[in-house]
Amino acid sequence: MKTRFILPIMLFFFILGGLSASVRGASSLDELTKVMDSARVVEADIFAPDAFAKAEKRYAQAKEAVDRGKNQKNIDSYAGEAREFIENALKATEVCKLTIKDYLPPRDKAREAKAPVLVPEIYQKAELQFIKATQAVESGNVKGGLQQAEKAAPLFATAEMEAVRVEILGSADKLIAKAVTDGAEKFALSTLDKARTARAKSNAILTDNRYERDESVKQATLAEYEARHASNIAQTVRSLNRNDQAWEKLMLVYEIQMNRVGNVFNKEYLPFDNGPLEAADTLIKQFEAQRETNRRLQATLDEVVAKNKETIARLAPGQIEDEPVKLAGYLDELVASLHREKRELAENVMTEKMKLEELEKTHEEISAELDERRDKEEKFKKAKQMLNPSEGEVLFDAANDIILRLSGLSFDVNKSDIKDEHIPLLQKVVEIIKMFPDSKLMVEGHTDDRGEPSANLQLSEKRAYEVMKYLRQTLLISSDDIQSMGFGMDKPVASNKTADGRAKNRRIDIIIMQ
Repeated sequence: MKTRFILPIMLFFFILGGLSASVRGASSLDELTKVMDSARVVEADIFAPDAFAKAEKRYAQAKEAVDRGKNQKNIDSYAGEAREFIENALKATEVCKLTIKDYLPPRDKAREAKAPVLVPEIYQKAELQFIKATQAVESGNVKGGLQQAEKAAPLFATAEMEAVRVEILGSADKLIAKAVTDGAEKFALSTLDKARTARAKSNAILTDNRYERDESVKQATLAEYEARHASNIAQTVRSLNRNDQAWEKLMLVYEIQMNRVGNVFNKEYLPFDNGPLEAADTLIKQFEAQRETNRRLQATLDEVVAKNKETIARLAPGQIEDEPVKLAGYLDELVASLHREKRELAENVMTEKMKLEELEKTHEEISAELDERRDKEEKFKKAKQMLNPSEGEVLFDAANDIILRLSGLSFDVNKSDIKDEHIPLLQKVVEIIKMFPDSKLMVEGHTDDRGEPSANLQLSEKRAYEVMKYLRQTLLISSDDIQSMGFGMDKPVASNKTADGRAKNRRIDIIIMQ
């Protein structure tokens, strides 16, 4: 009897434990899902596809483990590995974006033009080529990645162009096709040709300059109108069961006359694409609106005349009926005088306003300059505190650029290799340089006067180059922003007659140019 009850109870607790692990696993999986989604937001799946694919694989294994109710240790193991791959993917994404930054604008423009939705096949072709570039960069093949990215750029440009074309001309193309289906080629060929001509003009404008949208949209809108117009004519003529194109000409004559009336109201064309009734209704509305405008203008004119009579009566009583022209002239002179005074006052106000704006601008410029100077001085002080006297010193040169004089960065005799013991010093240099973003860097190599001058010059150039190469690789900056140069013994900062002086002359100077 005991066995009958004990076994079900043990089975219940076993299932409960499994459910508890499953709940904990599901919670862990939910957190991992959020991390994966965040990585997709920054497009880690595009810029670091290999690392992201590994993360997805571990994620799938973690999900499968949760679904099968496996123990929490297995779930945590898969989730932990997935997180690690995601972190690697995020780091690789930043590096990749920085590496191929010059090739990102074409892709961004294609996406802004909604190419993934409007021309998915063309965009996908460009995206697959782009992923080849990111895979190469992710694997360490930077040169190959740049070459692949260069191939992707024109593909994205094509996708952008076609997306713009679909967005602007898509509706016109559908309406032209509908007009053809409605029989416009037979019953409204002239109107259909207008639609096609306007469509061709729009397309030509886009081909010449895809960003010249206004005129292109105007022509596309005209093409839509003429296409609807052609459909309407064709449907009307077909309803008469006649095949003679004279019907179209007859209707066009009628429409031309109505358009003449529409032109008086600044209507370029009436909505014949929706039939003659709507075109007539448009004219009627314009007539009614004009009539209402005329009524309001007449009422305003009557009110102004009445007020003018009252003013004239106060200024020159008894002369309103005798010499109204002279009284009107007097009022004109008075109004002109007031206008002159107002204009002079406005000019004086504008002059004073310009003076005030100039003073404010000068104040802002001085404040900005002082803020920049204080910021630079604070960074300069911080930089001086970072270097020990044995490592070097930080100073300003005549051009107000910052010089990192690294007398403590020594090299073996006739060698240019950077020693491991100096890596901490160079890391300090890197942190100092980061304090002055967007600066140009010049790495100078210097020697004492011992030895052959030409040999010293070559040695100083090699040492400066090695330091430049280290900084460029560490800071990930382009060759345009950093250069190196050797001066040999030509620029001593101390006497070469003493050992201490020669030690100071054997140095690396890093100039941070603002």
